[in-house]
Amino acid sequence: MQFTLSGASSQSLAPFCLGYAFRQGDVPPDQSVVSDLAALQVVPKNRWPDGSLKFAVIAGRTALLGNTPLTVTLTKGVVVAAAPLRTSSLAATGVSASIDCGSFGAVSWAGDDWDRPFQTWISGPQMSSWVYRKPVGSDAHLVAWLEVRLFAGGAVEVLPWIENGYLRVPAPSNRAAIFSFVLGGTQRFSASIDLPNHCRTPLMAGSGLSHWLGEDPQVTVKHDTAYLQASALVPSYRAVPASNASALAAAVTSYNPLQLGNHSSAMGMAGYHGSIGLLPEWDVAYLTAPSQKTYASLIVNAYGAGRYGVHFRDETTQRPLLFSSYPTLVVGSGSGISSSGASSSNSYTPNASGTAPATWASSHHPALGFMAYLVTGRWYFMEEVQFVATLNYLKNTDTQRLQAQGVFQSAAGANTTRGAAWAIRSLAQAACATPDDDNGLRREFLASLQANIDWNHARYVAQANNPFGWVMPYSDYTGVGDDLYFEATWMQDFYTAAFGYAKALQPAIPAASSQRLSEFFAWKARSIVGRLGGGGAGDYLYADAAPYTIAIAPSDTPDFVTGSGPWHAHWGAIYAATVKAPNPGGAPGLRGGNFPDASSYWGNLQPAIAYAVQHQVPGAAQAYQRMTGAANWPQLEASFNANPVWSVRPLQAP
Repeated sequence: MQFTLSGASSQSLAPFCLGYAFRQGDVPPDQSVVSDLAALQVVPKNRWPDGSLKFAVIAGRTALLGNTPLTVTLTKGVVVAAAPLRTSSLAATGVSASIDCGSFGAVSWAGDDWDRPFQTWISGPQMSSWVYRKPVGSDAHLVAWLEVRLFAGGAVEVLPWIENGYLRVPAPSNRAAIFSFVLGGTQRFSASIDLPNHCRTPLMAGSGLSHWLGEDPQVTVKHDTAYLQASALVPSYRAVPASNASALAAAVTSYNPLQLGNHSSAMGMAGYHGSIGLLPEWDVAYLTAPSQKTYASLIVNAYGAGRYGVHFRDETTQRPLLFSSYPTLVVGSGSGISSSGASSSNSYTPNASGTAPATWASSHHPALGFMAYLVTGRWYFMEEVQFVATLNYLKNTDTQRLQAQGVFQSAAGANTTRGAAWAIRSLAQAACATPDDDNGLRREFLASLQANIDWNHARYVAQANNPFGWVMPYSDYTGVGDDLYFEATWMQDFYTAAFGYAKALQPAIPAASSQRLSEFFAWKARSIVGRLGGGGAGDYLYADAAPYTIAIAPSDTPDFVTGSGPWHAHWGAIYAATVKAPNPGGAPGLRGGNFPDASSYWGNLQPAIAYAVQHQVPGAAQAYQRMTGAANWPQLEASFNANPVWSVRPLQAP
């Protein structure tokens, strides 16, 4: 367990802060984390089911030599409690801050304003952090926010942002003005911004990632990304990108308000995009090639997520919504949300007008904020993860999502199979990122995740259903009349991967539901394990495991609801119906599916088979060996080094 700090100049007590994910069991419940630094604190946010530390925010101060990396080694140990920094210490620094929003008004904080935070986020002797908010003027929608860190010694770091996103306040629209931020009497930011409804943006520009009251210490954090992958909070990746790899060359590392950065300007368009995956490519770039550049890219892109109209803050709590409070509410129009559903009670969020947010399609939506939260520990990013999960709930027809249960059905048109997969991924991340003591939202996310597990288990495991791991798709890819039902293999692989990832996160759900998750995943993983079969007549030949579509049933109208089918007799029959020829046997190289492109269907299936192996699904290890033992497998491995997002492999300890 370690991380590395670097400073642009020599400093006697440079302040630093980072998020840190811990592997289960490494820090037992009766111990904390220590290091050789005298000024270090570790504030737990989440624990594994066995009580060991799962995620914490680490902060402190240390001496740094200019441009000389310092590796900090962490070990388990006992920490002597010390008095935390309080808001009175923040006020004692003399810090003041203001956000001017043009004709809408201005807000400011100084003196005893600091004694009234909206949220105390971190409390410790080396660093405490608070979140502040103030409505702007008489405007019903515009709110100014600050996330403030105070370090021992008096250093103050501030992340300011403006937000235009309430849940049910009437007449949401854009807010255009010259927005400026002043810290300690000095203007730090000013720009003309047209802020669409349900969007938000940090008041930052350029390469800086936050504002400092005094001189920016310019401390760079570099995580032990091998250990981060071993924690299981993120997938494990095999790629080793070179410095000139396309994923690194394309990385956006500076920020301007509302820029999309590496995000898609047309989310939902057909074809490959680096945002699609369990994590987006810019997050994976940091995991596989950690550097100051890839770190900046993942933070800047997380800031850019504010351009999507997904920020529906409940005006009664000032937090993302609780599902149980709005069982029939569905998102209205005008917020850029595509393929939204209907409300059985005609209950919708107010329709929006004015400048439109960027298009949001749950079928293609990326994991927003999660990696940025894991590496920074910022409340801002934790809430971004929560906003994504609650928007995916809001956009679904209430009867299909089973009202407040928040079930994402693979056959629901507002989802599609892939959209349901990504919604499950985002829900699992929200349940993971929400702190253990955030009782309301954490309980809701876990209850929804449990409902999704139980619903799938009831349909596909508790009753007899197809033996091949196919969840019900939203449409037949070949239409009516051909006597075969075709489905996209890659969509099924996304669904398999999402539940495999959710299982790896070990959500704090009842033991019975945890067992159902294991049973359902083992059933679902058959859809990838079976496609990587051998050369027998009853097998699907592994060499052709990545077609665009596959013949999952011998009828245009298979019954998934009762499980009665009809279904093919065995994998060999599926193979013959798909490729129009029986399994020829032998050991050919991998082929089809745009092989060996990293973005091919061969790439798309990697997370599914990786989690099948990781969770020890019967036959998965042998199937994986067939694939990786193919003579031309190294071609795909080489392609992953240019674009690493699909290079997921079974978890291996560093």
